[in-house]
Amino acid sequence: MSAAAQRRYLASDAIDHYTFDPGPRARSLVARLMAELEAGRDRTAPATARELAAELCVRAGATPVSLEVRGVRPRNTRGELHGLYYPAKPPRIVLWMRTAQRRDVVKPKTFVRTLLHEIGHHLDYAALHLGDSYHTAGFFKRESWLMRALTTAPASDDPNGTLPF
Repeated sequence: MSAAAQRRYLASDAIDHYTFDPGPRARSLVARLMAELEAGRDRTAPATARELAAELCVRAGATPVSLEVRGVRPRNTRGELHGLYYPAKPPRIVLWMRTAQRRDVVKPKTFVRTLLHEIGHHLDYAALHLGDSYHTAGFFKRESWLMRALTTAPASDDPNGTLPF
């Protein structure tokens, strides 16, 4: 790894959360997306996932990202592919809605975490301006922070409605 790449890697590793509040609309969209997936509504879930991605980009001050949701996951000897992020202009995320083996709709939490993982890659470029997106410990902490922020209600005694982390 070049010296510049090492600096980007270490910069990514040092950041363990985002500085924006995803807000009540994003939390509502996550709840709706999970309900749609739980009910097997794979026709409406992609639109909700796109709304969520757009909302998170706005809240983070990031450029928009295109989101494509496809059917059955591709599979090879290493396993099933859950999602991909393409940083080229325009940036794009591809997710798969159904498992490769049984062709079931992906479990809601798995789908949402995969979506947030790919959005995390986008935020590394578009919001944090890291210049690259590595799977550092910091990256996975940011992903977990985002998942908690979107699936945990804000503290009711906080007049600003900010999250308790």
